[in-house]
Amino acid sequence: LYYIEKFATIDDIANFIIKLNKVTENQLTKVTLSEDAAHPINIFTKEIEYLEGLVSETGQLLKEVEMENTDAIKSLKDRVASLNGLIAHFNRKEKILFPVLERRGIYILPRKMWADDDIIRNYLKRLQKRIEKIGEIEWRHVETAFVEFEAVFIEMLKQERLLLVPLMQDQISPVEWAQIAAESKAFGYAIKVSKVWDDPEIEPQSIDAELDAKKGKQNLRFGGGYLTTKEADLILDNLPVEITFVDKNGVFKYFNDLVESSEMMFIRTPISIGRNVANCHPPKSLSKVMAIIRDLKTKQRESESMWFKKGDKFIYVTYKALFDENDEYVGILEYVQDIQPFFNLPQRMKRNAENK
Repeated sequence: LYYIEKFATIDDIANFIIKLNKVTENQLTKVTLSEDAAHPINIFTKEIEYLEGLVSETGQLLKEVEMENTDAIKSLKDRVASLNGLIAHFNRKEKILFPVLERRGIYILPRKMWADDDIIRNYLKRLQKRIEKIGEIEWRHVETAFVEFEAVFIEMLKQERLLLVPLMQDQISPVEWAQIAAESKAFGYAIKVSKVWDDPEIEPQSIDAELDAKKGKQNLRFGGGYLTTKEADLILDNLPVEITFVDKNGVFKYFNDLVESSEMMFIRTPISIGRNVANCHPPKSLSKVMAIIRDLKTKQRESESMWFKKGDKFIYVTYKALFDENDEYVGILEYVQDIQPFFNLPQRMKRNAENK
């Protein structure tokens, strides 16, 4: 771990572990944490095996299609569609596993892996587009797309097996594994998972048990009135917007519990609380995010908004800097809402609203 962070490259360490594994009969990367198939580390390693198998099958089917076996085209498209499972695999890694490693001061490996994950996602999209155009484009374009995807994806799965799995096994506590298991469903899996793992020796607990115990009775001044913390919490959780707050030090401190994590427009889970905002975003978009924060913090912009389609939703996102009564910067508020229902209003109601 020390050498990964300080001196050697990720490839250097991976190659060293391969050699060491030969001497130790794979003891270095053997998963010994739990024999329960539902344990998150076992699910993760099973996904690695499954995804490697899919890539191998895809390569074989490509050869059959190239030899004009038209019956193999449907199977090929099915296999390539199944490769979308890597998205859930990567999302859990980036949004649930990496935050725990960052608490241990491990940053370089997560950032490098996340950057490579984004490259792999793009290669997969290109491969899928070219598979759909078989018969319309030259075969070499299909073959090139697969070869390039295969090279980077298989390398990533190797790094996960040799570096990430042993690291997780060594660094993550039983309580954190229970939290990871509980939050994984929001991001999905590459394989079928029938149950959520739990450890009977771990007592159920909230992230802030002490705060929860004190919550509720004392009235505090909020805006134009008084609320207990419990009342304020309930109000925030029932606003028709998803709210996220990052404090003045760039620490992700809060999100409202409006719906189940899996139903959120931007999925947030408790395990990311305390994570630096710079680590919450993909490396490819980090410079843009930090530029927005800088401009809001220095009042070069009052707010920043953007919108995009996501399935049947029209997502509208706003970022706004917060300042206290002394004009001191407090942090960044993000609020997200689905504005599609407003577009779906009857035309008569729209006209009435415009005439008021």
